[in-house]
This record gives sequence, C-alpha cells and structure tokens, in this order.
Amino acid sequence: MTKIYTHELNEEIRSISGGYILVREETLEVKGREVLYVVGNGQVDSSCCGFWGCAFAFVPGYVLKWKCDEDDKGFSVSRVEPISDEDVKRDLEKRLQLKEGVHQVRFC
Repeated sequence: MTKIYTHELNEEIRSISGGYILVREETLEVKGREVLYVVGNGQVDSSCCGFWGCAFAFVPGYVLKWKCDEDDKGFSVSRVEPISDEDVKRDLEKRLQLKEGVHQVRFC
C-alpha cells in the first residue's frame, strides 16, 4: 500500500485548544530502506486546562518516491509506504526519542 505525504513545513495548524507546527523532515536507514520522519512542536495555548507543549515526531513511512509531484497548493508530495512491522516501529520509536528528544512518536 502506498500513501501520499505532503511536505508542509513551517505551516501552523490550529485547533480549538492549540496547534502544532512541523519544523523539520529527516530520513533514517532501516534495514536497507529509507524512512521519512518529521519533527514538530505542539502546544496547548487556548485551553481551560492551562498552557503546555511538547516535541513530537511522526513517521509517514518508507520513501518510495521523493518529492515526485505537487498538490493543488504547490506543496511537494512524496509517495511512502506505511510501516506495519511492530518490531521496526518499536526500534524507530526508541531511536527517535534518543536522537530527537521527542516525547511522542506516531506512525501514519
């Protein structure tokens, strides 16, 4: 299965209680394949529960085609394959927490 990943760095995404921004894209080699991950910062700044924030990473998957097209807003898009192997996910989560200092790692 392939998915489209849209490269939208430095675009703030707002919600009712806060927002997040994706600040950097990187790749790591895993078992001979290139994995795309994205580092971002989230914050809760308009909630009744107070203010807080966190660093996070999400992993779109294995890179199949890098920046191979553009969407209707002009953002580059890549084709990725989501990671389904739970051992690879656990290994990546540990590696990213150590390398990037993120609190959360999510797989898309």
